[in-house]
Order: sequence, then structure tokens, then C-alpha cells
Amino acid sequence: MERDERYEVSSDGRIVIGQPVTLTGKERKAMIEKMFSINGWKYTILQEITSAHYHIKLENENLGITRTFHLYHGNVRKEDPERNREEKKIQLGTENDPRTHMDDALILGFYVYENKDSLSDTIIVAWPIEEEKNYPANPSLRVNMRTDIQVAKNTGYYVDKVTGKNLVVFRPEFIYHYIENYKNLQYSNVLTVHQGESVGVNASESDNQNERLITGCNVLLYGVPGSGKSWTIEHEYCKPGSIAERLVFHPDYTYSDFIGQILPAVAEDGQVSYKFTPGPFTNILREAYNNPGKEYILIIEEINRGNAPAIFGEVFQLLDRKVEIRDIDDDGYPIGTSEYGITNMNIAEEMYGKERKTDKVRIPSNLSIIGTMNTSDQNVFTLDTAFQRRWDMRLIENDFANVDPTLADAEILDTTVTWRNFCVEINKIVVGNSARMTSAEDKRIGAYFVHLRDLKFNDAMGDLKVYDALRKKESKGILTDDEKTQIAIIRDAIRQNRKFPEKVIKYLWDDAFKFNREVIFEVTEYQSLEQVIRAFMYAQGLDRFKVFKDNVKDAFTGEDEE
Repeated sequence: MERDERYEVSSDGRIVIGQPVTLTGKERKAMIEKMFSINGWKYTILQEITSAHYHIKLENENLGITRTFHLYHGNVRKEDPERNREEKKIQLGTENDPRTHMDDALILGFYVYENKDSLSDTIIVAWPIEEEKNYPANPSLRVNMRTDIQVAKNTGYYVDKVTGKNLVVFRPEFIYHYIENYKNLQYSNVLTVHQGESVGVNASESDNQNERLITGCNVLLYGVPGSGKSWTIEHEYCKPGSIAERLVFHPDYTYSDFIGQILPAVAEDGQVSYKFTPGPFTNILREAYNNPGKEYILIIEEINRGNAPAIFGEVFQLLDRKVEIRDIDDDGYPIGTSEYGITNMNIAEEMYGKERKTDKVRIPSNLSIIGTMNTSDQNVFTLDTAFQRRWDMRLIENDFANVDPTLADAEILDTTVTWRNFCVEINKIVVGNSARMTSAEDKRIGAYFVHLRDLKFNDAMGDLKVYDALRKKESKGILTDDEKTQIAIIRDAIRQNRKFPEKVIKYLWDDAFKFNREVIFEVTEYQSLEQVIRAFMYAQGLDRFKVFKDNVKDAFTGEDEE
């Protein structure tokens, strides 16, 4: 490693080698205004004393609060080359002496790794004012990347003991929690303060491992929408007696949602404290560790609809599972346990208790993680190779071989066409049209794309022309009581009979054939989805499929075979 290489904390909370962003005074000023102007608060600069020292006012009309502060701010930047490469500093200029404003001074350092204009990529480091420091002598105040900034990035809020006082490190959304309680946070022991020290593996980690089940694995099931991924989990992986936790990733899902975060809590006496609230991963990790004889499964649906590597954060390392017992250097853990442990005192305290919060965290061998992803959704978030290689990838084939005949051979409404025949023939067209579609295979309809209830026909709907006549009378307010009952029955039937076209035909129109609808639809006659669904609903029997081109209709009705 070269001497000038520096440890940084990336946007997804990992320690990397890199160079942080240095904000100019103007950029920092804009960032400060954005940070303070949240949740009904108004931010005003009363006086810009220097480029790094503002007299500011904070107002919240809803709360009836007005407060003023002297804000001293700067960048968290690299230490000199001869010092620890994990260490950073904020250096106050000679003109800045916060001791002049002991009662209302804030010292904030801004750490930004990648995105200058993004608060989500920023970490705030707040230092206590020390009377004995000679601030005009240009002192530098130091923070550690691994034990302070990384922890705050991943958990939201972190307090570390430095020089007898508390260094407070947090994401920007916690700014008002900080300024409301900053004196207690910095100068007292209101919180349990973590030392942030680097620790080795504790021998007690491997206690009682001999009795633990060896079922742990990471499996990623992928295939087209409705191919049966969830069905496979339920029938092949969830055994009798196993305990499953199910969650769904989405674009707004974060590390804090998944692992947990430190949140403020107000006691009855008004005292504010901060407590780690575990997420679903930490909860099931704790349960699996404390119940070695039970099998646990964490199911993550739609894993690629969220930024999975960022959501996992440093837990990403735990996905490497031990695959063999070696005679040399055996660590005592069974196969299926994480090969390497991580230091995360919040998770460790949940798993082992306060007395063992410095122990290494590992996924135990009785906990499996199973993810699902639709191949057609890869454009949401791409799973990189480093992430995918830590999973057993399993393709769920899209066929009807193992589909219950009750579903496969169910007729679509009153058409006499079975779901199996419709699905197979449409998918042939999808694949055959690959030259005109991007990732055509991924646009196929899965065997489990619909439920049996979506195919059932309610014949109480009748001829919808009758419904139209009743609606006209309804608009004029001249329905009889019998007609009111009749129109209510028809509407219930319509809601049932619309399930298939609203799910399947809409998918074909809006997704599978979005850019070449003329391949399967009669687009000269039906030019919008509304027209297609209306034509489907107002027809009867096989005539419902007149929205498709003749060759498509003939393929699944069998009319071309005569």
C-alpha cells in the first residue's frame, strides 16, 4: 500500500481506498441551508462573520421555537501523511475561536465521499468545545473513518468517547435531534458510549456450536414474472418447523431499514436517549443464534428492486459461508457459518448481550437467506458480480410441468381457452419476436402469473348493454329498487371478470409488446388500452380475443387446426 492511500467511507457504507469530496465555502453554505431547512424549520443567516463562521437563526412556527447559534464549520479532510490512514480532521482557522460563544456555539465538520449536492452522501461530525484548547493556534480535531464515520453512515447516529468528552457523528436528518440535546450528548453520559476500538475474535463466539443445525445457505432464485419462485420457496425450502421472515426490497429500502438504526426516544421525564432499533435482518440473526436447534429462513422478495449491495453494507462480507472443515486452523464453526466475522457492536449486542458487544458477528449455520428476482426487472438495480457470486443462483424454469392442473387447465372466463394454452402460445410469440424486443425471454408470462381466482367467470355480468342502460337511468336518479339491486350484482360480476384483462392483457400491452403492439394486437381498430379492455369485456366467449390479430387468436383457440 502506497503511503498516500487513504481509507474512505463510500456512499453504500463500505471502507474503500479513495479521495473524499472537498466542499468549497459556497458549496458548504448551500449544504448547510439544505440540512437545516427540513421538517418545518426555517434557516436564516443573521451574519456571515467569516466564510466558516455564521451567526444563524432557526425557527419553527409549528413548534413556536426560535433559536440562534454561532455555527463554525469546515470539511473533514485527510490527516498528514505520516499519521494513521484511517484518521481525518477538521481544522478551524485562526480567526475562529468558538470559546467566545460557549453557550450557543456549534462546531460541525462535513464529510462527503462522492456527491457534492447530496445530503444522503454526507456525514456530520460535531465536536465539543474545550475551554483548555487554544483555538487561535489552529487546532485540528480528529475523527476515525472506521469507528466513527462508517458506523454513523450505516446506523444513522453514533457517539464516541474522545478526550473525556463525546464526539457525535450523524447523518444530516438528525441535525435537530442533535442541536436540541447537544450539550448532554457531548458533555455527559446520557448515552452508553461506544469506544469504537478494533477488536479481535472472542473465543466465546464459538460456544455451543456443536449443537447447531447445518442448513445455512444463500440462494437466489431468478426467472420471468410468475414463473413460480415464491412457490418454490414455500414448497422446497420452507420445511415443517422452519421459521421464515419475509420482506421485500424496493428503491427506497435502506441499510437502516434492513439492519436497524439508532433512533431518539423521549422518556416520561423529558430526557432524550438514543437506542438501536433492530431491523428484520438483525432480528432473525438474533433468533437464529439463540435457537441453534431451529432452522431459520430470511426471504427477500424482489431483491434487485433495491440497491442490494448498499442495503447489506458491511454485512455483505457475512455472505461468504464456510464450505469445509479444515484440519489446519479450524475455527470451530460448523459448515454454513459466515467464513469471516465483522465488528458491529449494535448487532453484536442484540445477538450476544451487552457483555459481548465487541464479539465478531457471523451468520450462524442454521440461518439461510433466499432471494428472488424477476429477470425482466434487472433494469431497476443491477446485481454486480461480487454480490452474485456469494449466492447459489437457481433458474426457475417457466413451464407447466409441475403446475397444479386446477390452475393450468382452468378456462379463461367463458372463452373455453385454458390458461396453459394461452400462456404457452403467447410466450412462443414473445420469444419468436426477439429481434424486435429487448430481452424478449424476460418478457414471457410465467405459469403462476395469475391466480385461479383471476380466471373465474361470473355470468351475472350478462350483456353489458343492459348495464349501460341501467347506468343512464342511475345518472337520472330513476332506478327502481329492483334495478338498484340488479346494477349492484352486475358491478360485482364486472369486478371479477376484469381481473384477467387488467392483469394479463394490460401486461402484454404496456410491457411485453409496448414498442410493437401491432405484432399481437389489432392496433388499427384498438389504439389504446382502454379500447382493448372495453372490447374484451363487451364481447362474449371466444369473441373476447378479437382484440388480438387473427393468427394470434387462432394459435390459442385452435381454429387454425381445422
